[in-house]
Amino acid sequence: MTDAARFVALVKQFRARRMLVLGDVILDRYVWGSVERISPEAPVPVVRVDRESSMLGGAGNVARNLAALGAQTEIVGAVGEDAAARELLPLFASWKIGVSGLVTDAERPTTLKTRVIARAQQVVRYDRERDEPIAASTADALLGALRTQAPRAEGVVIQDYGKGLLTPDVIREAMAIFAEHRLRVFVDPKQGDWVGYRGAELVKPNLREAEQITGIHVRDEGDLEPLGEALLGLTDAHSIVITRGERGMSLYSKAHGLQQVPTVARAVADVAGAGDTVVATLALARLSGASWIESAELANAAAGFVVGVPGTATITPDQLLTTLAVSP
Repeated sequence: MTDAARFVALVKQFRARRMLVLGDVILDRYVWGSVERISPEAPVPVVRVDRESSMLGGAGNVARNLAALGAQTEIVGAVGEDAAARELLPLFASWKIGVSGLVTDAERPTTLKTRVIARAQQVVRYDRERDEPIAASTADALLGALRTQAPRAEGVVIQDYGKGLLTPDVIREAMAIFAEHRLRVFVDPKQGDWVGYRGAELVKPNLREAEQITGIHVRDEGDLEPLGEALLGLTDAHSIVITRGERGMSLYSKAHGLQQVPTVARAVADVAGAGDTVVATLALARLSGASWIESAELANAAAGFVVGVPGTATITPDQLLTTLAVSP
């Protein structure tokens, strides 16, 4: 375990980081209410709505996590010309996240996920979205935004939610832009062609995603090393971090092989968005000079905190140090 003074020094550097987030921007809407009866029209609950709230989702939540940890953050993505997009803008502003990298596609709606919650239980979720590949004109505008923003940043998190933004062509061109400006790249991928991310500093799938992309099923701890080797061969990344829920994280790199970081024990209230917190913390820690083990310890602590908070939560530097039992 890293000593307290080292953690304090690393976390204090987060505020000096300049980050881009590239990925699928989502508006998460929550409808809160109560259920007192079943509908006479169909065997479904009738929800009496008390209030509604909205939050940044998808790549927006990664940006929110980076901003909460103190980083200067800019979002690059696509939204529609609609009410959901207009609702997103003040949410980004409230976290001081730059939005000059957002491009508008009038033919494509902003992805909106609505969750109806009653008595702390999700009753239903309904999505308004299109997930086919973005139009060529939208891709051109997106890449133009990246060319403008890249010189101002030192690192980028690519967050793919499979909504059609990150096409193979966009990924290839984006990685070339990042290489030109020597940005360090941290990827949280979904299913698809991960070869486009070759050369990234980090690729961070969860266990299910890692198993699906490689075809390797983890039955016991002995299967983790070949899984890491396969992912490293596929992506040519500097390091692989596989998140494993309550089992913590598995790190794999050519230099150090397989390393395990156990989770930070905490009561779980809501796991939504924990992966976003992990990749944000890993990126900031690495850019601040942390080793991979130190970065994973910080990310595990951050994830342990946010899953203990209902809803999609974030963590501040002081909360992170407190979670690590370190005085800020």
